[in-house]
Amino acid sequence: MKNTPWRIARGTALAAGLIAAPLAAVPAFAVVPAFAVEVAPPAAGASPVVISEAYLSGGSPGAAYKSKFVELYNSSDAPVTLDGWSLQYRSGTGTAAPTAVAPLSRSIPAKGHYLVQGGTNSAASTAPALPAPDLVATGLNPSGTTGTLVLAKQTTALNPLATGSVIEPANVADLLGYGTSNTFETQAATAPAGNTDVKSLNRSNGADSNNNAADFALSASITPTAAGGSADPGPVDPDPVDPPPAAGTKSIAEIQGSGPDSPFIGASVTTRGKVTAAFPTGGFAGFYLQTPGTGGDLTPANHTASDAIFVYSPATVGSVTTGDYVEITGTVSEFYGMTQVSVPDSAGLQKLDDAAPEVKSTGFTLPADEAVRESLEGMLLTPQGPVSVTDNYSLNQYGELGLAGGTTPLEQPTAVAPYGSADYAATVAANAARGIKLDDGATTNFLKDAATKAQVLPYLTTADPVRVGSPVTFQTNVVLSYANNAWKFQPLTHLTPENAGIIQPATFGATRAEAPAAVGGNLKLASFNVLNYFTTTGDTLAGCTFYTDRDGNPITVRSGCHARGAANAENLKR
Repeated sequence: MKNTPWRIARGTALAAGLIAAPLAAVPAFAVVPAFAVEVAPPAAGASPVVISEAYLSGGSPGAAYKSKFVELYNSSDAPVTLDGWSLQYRSGTGTAAPTAVAPLSRSIPAKGHYLVQGGTNSAASTAPALPAPDLVATGLNPSGTTGTLVLAKQTTALNPLATGSVIEPANVADLLGYGTSNTFETQAATAPAGNTDVKSLNRSNGADSNNNAADFALSASITPTAAGGSADPGPVDPDPVDPPPAAGTKSIAEIQGSGPDSPFIGASVTTRGKVTAAFPTGGFAGFYLQTPGTGGDLTPANHTASDAIFVYSPATVGSVTTGDYVEITGTVSEFYGMTQVSVPDSAGLQKLDDAAPEVKSTGFTLPADEAVRESLEGMLLTPQGPVSVTDNYSLNQYGELGLAGGTTPLEQPTAVAPYGSADYAATVAANAARGIKLDDGATTNFLKDAATKAQVLPYLTTADPVRVGSPVTFQTNVVLSYANNAWKFQPLTHLTPENAGIIQPATFGATRAEAPAAVGGNLKLASFNVLNYFTTTGDTLAGCTFYTDRDGNPITVRSGCHARGAANAENLKR
């Protein structure tokens, strides 16, 4: 399935799941009536990371575990980052985009595994819990008898069925179709007979021949394995619930640990720290704590565990302010990759009168690798060195900007070198080290509804445009967070128009010239994109619906009629 371009062409009617004779041995990704799928033969085993085991009976009577799971395996001799990847599921009879998409994050070790916990067939099941997974994706609940699992190199749902669409070879790492699924590599794998047939689909000897039927076999041995872990031989304790690790009073660095996840997940801990940032509004509903006196100049080799942590506490965040010295008691968890302590009520928060040294801000310079960022998670930082805007794509929706260390934006890897080449891999690694997001301290989706559309966007004004390539000047400290598969600078509270004068972390230099520079010569080139330039406006046709601006004025045709482009003469002129 790897390195396979999928092109859907009109004009040939095929039964779903079948391909004409010349292509009979070629993996069929999505074949629907009235479309033919042309498939270039892939190179077997082109991706080092593949689906190695799928357990689809979690929670069923006789199941080895309460939850379903999908296990990935990295056959290479180097770690592979899964940032920007996802595990996707589509029903065996589906013809649209996958209905479940679970974004992945962090890395899978060399010759190591990555465990994704899915849903369950019974919430009341008393079967044992899985060993600690690398990702919990309860929305991923594949059928036990027929379906398709896709390991994708993108976090949006694959949609190979839209007329004329193309999925680049780089976007699919592996695919497992089982049972009577219409989507598979060469031939669908044999599936369990039903939910009570509690075997797993195991990749035989790690082979990847791009034939699901040949590569996967049913196995009564269920071996969920997480990153860096060893295969779990199965439950041996009659108690189905493993107790959380013993904790008690711990320093923040002990809670964070030196790896990507806390060693105390599920445990109740007590710790102390100074509040460095608080978010009573905006949706974060919590605050950051850092151990008094920590920060300042740090040597990465001698600083492997962060001295700060996020405290999720809607009940108490309104009672703390920056600079408070507090003791908290709560439960440790990993919230989509960020370590946090949840404090449910005021009983878990005590303000302290003891004298405590101030937290020091730590200088932070890009590029910075994953280990350095992990060691600073949640800490108070002062960004240093040249930084530039690399994208403003999400500013209009989520109030965040993409930044890049240096004076130039990030590079598109395939614009530098062919996919899979050494130069391509080097560019991917350089982008990961140079890139970071600048957020607004909130979870607001500014495009959600009329109320959020009416709110003022952060960072952007008509007088101060934020253009790709603009130099960034930081004027306040930030805290380092991790969310939505990305490292982010957060302001010290929810950024709003009212507090922007003192809270906004950065300003942006102007890069737009008054006029193009003179280049000499006597030839001028001009172009105009006429793709949506329909001279028939939507208001002259019956049934047209429109995209509107924030005031509700129709701007462009949305659907309902056979026109595109301008909604009316005023917008056609514009």
